Amino acid sequence: MKRSLLLTSTLAALLASVSLLGCSSARKAQPASVPSGPVSLTLKTVWSSDSGRTPTSNAGLGSFTPAVSDGLAVAANASGTVRAFDLSSGAQRWSVSVGAPIVAGVGSGGGVSEGLFAVVTEPGDLVLIDAKGAIRWKVAAGGVALERPMLSGGRVVVRLADNRLVGWDIESGRRAWVVQRTLPALVLHGQSGLRAMPSADEDISRESLGPGDLLVNLPGGRLLYLSAVTGGVRWEAQVAVPRGSNEVERMSDLMGSPSIEGDAVCVSAYQTQLSCLALDSGRSLWQKTTPVAQPPAVDQSIVAAVDSSSRVLAFNRKTGDALWSNDTLFLRRLTAPISMDRAIWVADMDGYLHGLSREDGKLIARQRLDGGRPSGAMVLTRAGLLVQTEGGRLNLLRP
Repeated sequence: MKRSLLLTSTLAALLASVSLLGCSSARKAQPASVPSGPVSLTLKTVWSSDSGRTPTSNAGLGSFTPAVSDGLAVAANASGTVRAFDLSSGAQRWSVSVGAPIVAGVGSGGGVSEGLFAVVTEPGDLVLIDAKGAIRWKVAAGGVALERPMLSGGRVVVRLADNRLVGWDIESGRRAWVVQRTLPALVLHGQSGLRAMPSADEDISRESLGPGDLLVNLPGGRLLYLSAVTGGVRWEAQVAVPRGSNEVERMSDLMGSPSIEGDAVCVSAYQTQLSCLALDSGRSLWQKTTPVAQPPAVDQSIVAAVDSSSRVLAFNRKTGDALWSNDTLFLRRLTAPISMDRAIWVADMDGYLHGLSREDGKLIARQRLDGGRPSGAMVLTRAGLLVQTEGGRLNLLRP
């Protein structure tokens, strides 16, 4: 009898818990509706071409970001095809299969890297492709990679999932150097990134990286400034210090690629803080404790960020003072922001592109992207804003 009462009591407690969970679920916050009303700024679609479908953003794979170089816009899809389009017209120039599924977007760089593109395949091969669509070489990366490569200083550099940075010679495909850092117990795989000198086709107003420079965001809140030629560390900064009572709370991975403007490099530490550092030394210029969820956008006057509730925040680039915030797009799973023309641009989970005034954060633009939600970071080029979507479209837009 006592056992029966105990079981009945336990069952009642479980049912009560389920009931409470149901009530809690019913009260769960819902994403805001797509804002309506007039807009004062519209982007024109210059061209839209078929780039092939990519995994959804919650698939656990790396993001698929396009690359620009030598007058080409180049995009990879998950099935293993890399396509190149004329950056001005969108006409397809070539298409090549690398023989296996691709795990992340296309890497490129400036200087001697102009006209070269790199991808990593699911079996772990690093593939270098030239401006005519010919595969220059294919080598085993020696581990799992979920981030796109970066080209700098005559090297193709990949960060592997075990926190090794490996540089391969751009001519021969031989491994040139390895840099190893300790991997935290729990990380956001595929969410950190690298930054090198940009291609001449990218529209970066005051980019300060030289032809052999490389910045690397790492899990655990660390930022590296390397020589891509030798792998030598110029400086290393602990941007965010992991804190908390468990591994989840201590996650502080630096997200996406570092953002550079003039003499400053700005980064987001997952759910922890937004920081700007001196590019020449790694010295902290300012930091703000805020639950950031995407890498920041930086221009001459503003650092813009997106937090975990899809609130868009803007700070003074030099001082870190708060300028404005906008929560109109609450819980709409916004992409990383980008600064172009009069607005800070973000896309949402339904593939709407929104423009917020750089002056006061008010919504001034809204339009639907061809192909849905972006598959990775949007790229600002000299021809306009380049956006690859999960639905398999590569779009070029401009005011």
